[in-house]
Amino acid sequence: MTSVEAARNRSEGIEARRAALNAAAALARELAEIQFSGPRARQASIAALVVAVSVGVACAMHLPEVWWAAISGFISTQATRPASIKKALLRIVGTMAGAALALVLVDWLAYDMAACCLALFLVSLIGIVGLNVSPHGYAWIFFSVTFSLVLLMSLVDPLKAFTFAFYRTLEVVIGTTVAIFAAIALAPSGNDAARAPGWTDPFGARWPIVLHAVRGGIAVAAIPILWSYFYLPGLSATATTMASVLAIPVLPDHPLHDRMMVERAFHRLLGCLVGGAVGLILIAIPLSEFLPWLAALAAGVWIFAYVQGSMRGVGYFGTQAAVVFIMTLIQGEGPPNSILPGINRFAGIVIGMVTLFVVTVILEFAVDAGADPAIPKAQQSRQ
Repeated sequence: MTSVEAARNRSEGIEARRAALNAAAALARELAEIQFSGPRARQASIAALVVAVSVGVACAMHLPEVWWAAISGFISTQATRPASIKKALLRIVGTMAGAALALVLVDWLAYDMAACCLALFLVSLIGIVGLNVSPHGYAWIFFSVTFSLVLLMSLVDPLKAFTFAFYRTLEVVIGTTVAIFAAIALAPSGNDAARAPGWTDPFGARWPIVLHAVRGGIAVAAIPILWSYFYLPGLSATATTMASVLAIPVLPDHPLHDRMMVERAFHRLLGCLVGGAVGLILIAIPLSEFLPWLAALAAGVWIFAYVQGSMRGVGYFGTQAAVVFIMTLIQGEGPPNSILPGINRFAGIVIGMVTLFVVTVILEFAVDAGADPAIPKAQQSRQ
C-alpha cells in the first residue's frame, strides 16, 4: 500500500466516524425535540393510522403476511395528497406486473439455479435503474421487488408460487388502498412535480446509476446461492430488506468514498438495528392482546415516521427503522406469541444488509484497482 493510499484510507476512516457521530447527534436532537402538532406530526399520525388500519383489515381477512400490507401502507403515505395517491397506484401496478412475470417464469427458474440468478440480476438491474431515471420509477422498483420475492419464495416450494403471488398482491392492494383513502381525507394538497432524468445516456451521465444497479443486481442474485448452500433463515426478510435498501434514489459518483453515502449507510444500519431491537423488546414484554399490540405498533410507527421528516439529514433512518420495526413486530394474524419468529426475521434482515455491503465493497475495490489515479473519480465514472 502506497503512502497516498494509506492517507486516503485514514481520511475515509475519519470521515466515517465523523458521519456516525453527526448522525447520532442529529437523531438525539430529533427525539428530544418531538412535537405533537405541525405538519410533521400530522404526517406521522397519518402514517400510523394507515399502518394500524391496514393491519386490522389484513388480520380480519386472515392474510398470511400482514406486515406486507402494513409496509405498503406506510411507504405509500407521503407528505401531500397527489404524491401519496401516485405512489400507491404505481406500487399496485408494479406489484401486479412483477407477480405476473414471476408466475410465467417460475416453473423454469425454480429448477434452474443459473437461470434463476441471471433473471434476478437482470430484473433487479432494470428495476433499480428505472427507479432512478423513470417518471414511473416506483412502479419499476416494485416490479423488481415483487418478481424477486415471488421467485425466491418459490425456491422453498414452487407449487405455492401462485398462492404467494396472489396474497402478496392482495396485501399490497390493501395497504395502498388504505393509504389512498387516508390521503384523500387527511393529507394536504400539493404538487408532485419531481422530474426524472429519463433513460438516456446510460454509459455517460447516468453511469453511476447503472453501476449502483449492477451492484444491487449481483447482491440480489447471490441470495439463492447463499440460501441453497447454507439454508439461511428469514428468506423473505432477506429479499425484502435487500429491495428496500436498493430502493433509494440517485447515487453519487463514488458511493463508498462520498460523505453522503457513508452517512446513509450508517443511517441504514442504525435504523435496522434500532427498529429491530424495539420490535423484539415489545415482543418480549409480551403483547398478547390485540389492541395493546396494535397501539404499540402505531406508536412506534409514529415516532419513526416523525424522524423520517427530519431536516437534519437522518430521515432515512426513520424510514428504515419503521420498515424493520413493522417486519419484526408483526408475525402473523395478530399479536406474536413467541420471540423466535421475530429473531429469525431479524436475522434475515441482517443477512440482506451484509450481503449487499460485501458485494458493494468487492466491486468498489475492483473499480479502484482498474482506475487511473491521474483521472478524477467523477470523470472515471463516466468513461
